Amino acid sequence: MLGQPLDDAPRERRVAGAALDRERLLALSAPAMEDLHRQLDSPGITVLLADSAGGVLRAIGARGALAAGARPPATPQANARAPAAADTTFPVSPAAPALPPGQLGIAVPILPPTGALLGFLDADAAPAEWLGHANALLHTAACLIEHRLIETEPQGFLLLRFHRYASVLGTPLEALVLFDAEGAVMLANHTARTLLAPCAFGAGGAAACFATQWCGIVGYAALGLRQPFVLRDRRGGGFSAQASLRRHAS
Repeated sequence: MLGQPLDDAPRERRVAGAALDRERLLALSAPAMEDLHRQLDSPGITVLLADSAGGVLRAIGARGALAAGARPPATPQANARAPAAADTTFPVSPAAPALPPGQLGIAVPILPPTGALLGFLDADAAPAEWLGHANALLHTAACLIEHRLIETEPQGFLLLRFHRYASVLGTPLEALVLFDAEGAVMLANHTARTLLAPCAFGAGGAAACFATQWCGIVGYAALGLRQPFVLRDRRGGGFSAQASLRRHAS
């Protein structure tokens, strides 16, 4: 048979899709990473973006010469100085040397579509009060990247923003969920997962998370209202929410 074997086509589509996701991640994360490095304001700081396997995709700063695919080192000493601040540590490469005492590595996850880690290595001894500030900046940068990944995702039917406080809508602190036309969750950021816990995103979608009917949420989105509407959850609470149909869906 001429042409490509049929069995190879799905695999190659997955590989191509993963490459596009990585390109989007790199492009959309660059501004947040550069701003994070500027705000951390230390010559010994390196801001790192790693894939889900721990391979470095981009490094900005003192260790910026790290080759793509390398793994940043992590040791128990690296996060022992700030156990409350560190969400996760960078994976340890068997061939990588341990960080010298006094160095620190902190990372937070970035949720799908790509799945990644955003973090930094600090080559200088830092005071404990600085770590809380740095951790807050790191979380904000991760939220910004998640927002851009979800907002620019080419698939999806309806984008929902919500929070307990209406003033949070439109900021990196808002909950953000992308649904398909049936109300199944395609993407959701950390805030959405926290506010809706223990809602099972994978089983039931919008119907499992909200008392407000899916057709009602779609109706609000179709109206294109600027003012938030009341979105009821399954526990009797309410959120301020805004919904919009994706351009190709409207």
